[in-house]
Amino acid sequence: MNKKITARLLAILLTVIFIFSMTGCGKSSIDSSGETTSDNFTEKNKETNSEDQETTTSEDNSSVAREEQKKFNDFTNEIFTSELVLNILNLHCALAHPENFGIKDYEISLGSFSAEEDTKSYELLDKYIDELADFDYNLLTTEQQLTYDIFKTYATDSKKYKGYRLYNDYMSPLNGMQSYIPTILAEYVFYDEEDIKDYLEILKTFPSFFEDLISFEKEQSEAGFFMPDFEVDKIVDQCQQFIANPDNHYLIDSFNRRIDSIDFLDNNAKELYKSANITQIKESVIPAYEYIISELPKLKGTCKNEGGLANYKNGKEFYELLVRDYTGSDKSVPEIKKMIEDKYKADFNEILGITLKDNTIFDKMSECPVDLSDPTKVLNELKSKIAVDFPTGLDTTFTVNYVPESMEKYTSPAYYILPPIDNLNNNSIYINKSQASESIEDFVTLAHEGFPGHLFQTTYFYSQNPSNIRKLFSFSGYSEGWGTYAEMYSYSLAGTEDTVTRINELNKTYTFAIYCLTDIGINYEGWSYDDTMKFLSGIGLGKEESDTIYETLIEEPALYLAYYVGYLEFMELRATAEEALGDNFSLKAFHTFLLKTGPAQFEIIRDRMETWIDDQKNSEELRNNQAD
Repeated sequence: MNKKITARLLAILLTVIFIFSMTGCGKSSIDSSGETTSDNFTEKNKETNSEDQETTTSEDNSSVAREEQKKFNDFTNEIFTSELVLNILNLHCALAHPENFGIKDYEISLGSFSAEEDTKSYELLDKYIDELADFDYNLLTTEQQLTYDIFKTYATDSKKYKGYRLYNDYMSPLNGMQSYIPTILAEYVFYDEEDIKDYLEILKTFPSFFEDLISFEKEQSEAGFFMPDFEVDKIVDQCQQFIANPDNHYLIDSFNRRIDSIDFLDNNAKELYKSANITQIKESVIPAYEYIISELPKLKGTCKNEGGLANYKNGKEFYELLVRDYTGSDKSVPEIKKMIEDKYKADFNEILGITLKDNTIFDKMSECPVDLSDPTKVLNELKSKIAVDFPTGLDTTFTVNYVPESMEKYTSPAYYILPPIDNLNNNSIYINKSQASESIEDFVTLAHEGFPGHLFQTTYFYSQNPSNIRKLFSFSGYSEGWGTYAEMYSYSLAGTEDTVTRINELNKTYTFAIYCLTDIGINYEGWSYDDTMKFLSGIGLGKEESDTIYETLIEEPALYLAYYVGYLEFMELRATAEEALGDNFSLKAFHTFLLKTGPAQFEIIRDRMETWIDDQKNSEELRNNQAD
């Protein structure tokens, strides 16, 4: 369900840090400016941002306007820093050097799941919305107006979750805290010795954090909102695999590699820290997972609903909130369903037409002319190939890593971990070798995570120097919709024949439609297990695969909609732009507009695109007049 690592609805989400492929981070002492004081990247962009504000055509450059703009920057910077310090993992993942952002002190905390924190979050939302209302919108720069609109809409949407605290599932096999946190810790960069000390302190919080989480699960159980038994079994199995080999645990190996690579400690200090890490793994981390393994099964049999959200009181309403949250679309669930059904039917008819002409087409689908043995090389080649249709991105570095064997079973085929906003060279893509197939799907998965997908989109957007607060928001519909868009685009880059390229595109969207229609059926329309089996068997799926889909969509309602509805929203935007601009439509210019606008709710992007289309028409008219 909705993944919020703390109850504070405006706190940065761990889902911001991870971006997956679905194929197959208190107290603070804040500088009054809240701005970077020494980082070269940020200083450069501060200057750029200042120039942008001065040259924006729509703003009033009077002293009153400048004062209002400064107040708005101060307001968003204060929220940015105050929200980050609520969770140490979020703080570290978002900022390599928090001291440069005025953050001098913070608590080592992973957050809380308590009702008290939930209440505070809504009080804080009300405060933010009231403070937003005090600004004169017309005096803000165009970039600030965009931030204002996104923030206000985000806060207003978040308020609607009030009363649904116990509907949230923080321990699902794919997106649960028990899998998220260790994976982030494996990527925890040691910029200085204080980071190592913080890391070890984080490990010490594991027992209390997971005790708090289990207390939440018990509260859910008593209220009738506990997870189905099959989900408990998966989580317990996942935790058992995680601690199966404590002496050779991947959090020990990854820690040692990071310690060995740093140059600010002598060998004696390194060995002491390695020993301290092993101690905490065995005295804090392992016991915390043993506690989950012990306590969670005690709640089996207390699930009051073996089906989807629709079977809970107000479950359909909660699902509507999830769909809005996950997709960023302002369409209603029935409207989304119709959009998916229309594409589903069109895809089926086109697939049928292709197969009637070539009954061997399915045998060719998995073929991949690209050598996939070196993922880094493939990603660099993708980076070069996309230049014709995408703007020049930031010249940044990345590493390709592999999911630890103990986490493979319940991890996506691949995922991208966002870099700190003040160190854009720290990009990591993880590949799950257990799900690799050496097929065309592995190729497009790399495109999804890398170029022109998440890595490219994220670093390009960050390089535009948006307001820091925008980097806190999680817009899965935009990010995962873009990742899916990148996949669809990349099929044509693999070198397969046109018909094979097209059948792979259709197969991808057709499969997504099946998942999404089933999701809506289970969680919005109240399909039973038998209803679901009837639908899935009717399209040729076997019982084992159908059972997996059924359980996944109960564990992760609305998640697949982020990928597919986000993609369909992008395609709808593209169709609108193509129709409005005709022969003057430029795919590269369109992509540049989307990337510069950045993650947002789709109605806000749609509104900005109207202005962009007018600008494109005016530019073309000017060029024609000059030619005459």
